[in-house]
Amino acid sequence: MKLSFTLLSMLLVLSVLVPFFIFVFKGLNSKTKTKHKAEKLLLSNGLKYTMSETWNNKFLAFAENQNMLSYVHFKDEINVLKTIDLTQVKSCEIISDYQKGKDKASHLKHLDLKLQFVSSKKEALILSFFDADEAFIEDYEAKRIQNWHDIIETNLSKAITLKQAS
Repeated sequence: MKLSFTLLSMLLVLSVLVPFFIFVFKGLNSKTKTKHKAEKLLLSNGLKYTMSETWNNKFLAFAENQNMLSYVHFKDEINVLKTIDLTQVKSCEIISDYQKGKDKASHLKHLDLKLQFVSSKKEALILSFFDADEAFIEDYEAKRIQNWHDIIETNLSKAITLKQAS
């Protein structure tokens, strides 16, 4: 009786833990695949990235020495790859769009980072961090976008200081 109870308990514990570990492993595996795809795509530009981040189907990296930012968004039909020279950027702004749901609570619909260029001929660039239509749940995007906004703003102020000094 003791052996059958122990065996039953072990089976119950395994039936709970095994699916949990499978889901965790699948999530980490897809994030790693996205990162490797982005790094392979960015290998040709010759930049050495000091900071990078992967989430959902997006990858953002910063090369501090060259003051360059690379953004990759993997979509079903095409991959969006943008490499931005931060010396050409005038300002950086966070754009968030909330909508009220049926439960009368506001939910994040879009979260974007808008980069304005020094040249008026260049159109503003919008980097998408979160889109509710992509069917992903929110994964700390507000904290993530604030972090990247701070990094970009810091490097914009460095570039302005260097231009004024020279």
